[in-house]
Amino acid sequence: MSSLLDHYRVLGVGVGACMADVTSSYKRLCRLYHPDINSDPESEELMKKINIAYTVLREKLKREAAYRERASYARPVRRHSPPETRPAGPETRKTAAESEKEAYSVIHGYFKAISAYDYSAAYDYLSAYDKRHVSRESFIEWRTSVARLYPMREFTVESKSTEAKITFNDDKTLQARKYRVMVTEENFTEKTTSSGDVEKLVINEHGQWRIFLGYRGLYELTRTFDERFEAGRKRDYAKRFEEYYDALHPEYNMLSLSGMRKEASREMYRQKRYGGTLTFAVISIKAGGARAAWHDEILRSAAGTINGVLRETDIPAYVGDGVFAILFVELKKKNAEEIVGGLADKIRTNAELKLGALPSVEYTYASWSGGSFADMNELNKVLGKFSKKL
Repeated sequence: MSSLLDHYRVLGVGVGACMADVTSSYKRLCRLYHPDINSDPESEELMKKINIAYTVLREKLKREAAYRERASYARPVRRHSPPETRPAGPETRKTAAESEKEAYSVIHGYFKAISAYDYSAAYDYLSAYDKRHVSRESFIEWRTSVARLYPMREFTVESKSTEAKITFNDDKTLQARKYRVMVTEENFTEKTTSSGDVEKLVINEHGQWRIFLGYRGLYELTRTFDERFEAGRKRDYAKRFEEYYDALHPEYNMLSLSGMRKEASREMYRQKRYGGTLTFAVISIKAGGARAAWHDEILRSAAGTINGVLRETDIPAYVGDGVFAILFVELKKKNAEEIVGGLADKIRTNAELKLGALPSVEYTYASWSGGSFADMNELNKVLGKFSKKL
């Protein structure tokens, strides 16, 4: 039987996590590992562990809440001022210079850990208030997303700080200092650097200085950097689409030879990794008895016919003059044969209706499935029957 600590680890939350954190983490893991979304065979077993962990922790937190409610009616609560707000005794009282030095070392150590990408060490500098609301894993994920966009190059902490005061909803007040940090960051999209001031708070908890982020502030920062990261991803997608359109054959609106090679390599890798069926078909078209001047029109008519039939399926690829290649994924050999044969008939019919010419159409295909995987040599054997090669 799994221990209670294992359930916390499965959900990725701290031992002192509240019900909101447990529920939020459970929903996030469901979106990642639910068998209806994730096709990994191990996702079903992992989802069972996640459901068990969530059920156990939910019941545990409900019992604790009920116990606290009963205890509040059982005896009066004596209210004391928080330890950090009580005046320090003679043995713990420190001079202003010593307190300033300790606070400066904390803020410097925090930024030094971040600049070294040691986010786990940076998490140790956070206040107990932040640790109750943000787990170590969430903090590391947030800092990693920030580093993807703007990795820190260097930082400088001003030696002097200004006094500040943090007041919570329960009127608890903590002594705080506000530091101004000059941070130089690199922009990964433009290969430039930018510098700016960052105001950071440190608070005194139980006689020790700690970094204070504030849960609301951290949530807002996370949302802001997620938006920036999403904008960067959109730029990457736009670049990929641009590369894809560059691989198209402009005259026939199909993939060029290099584009077909990339498409075939990707699908062959997928087949070897996950299995399945792969069928490669080649259609050769010649003007035949028609006039040579109609050759280009016949090819354009054939390209339109193929695009019209396969618009909702795999993208065909133009390989060479008078030769079209089609890569069928997860399609049985018999079905592929019917589609290719039907394409040949439609190409002849449309050419005769539009141009009054009857071209000669030849086709061949090969299929791989059930442990027999295709490679580039196998595809070239099919194309070799028409003196073409990828």
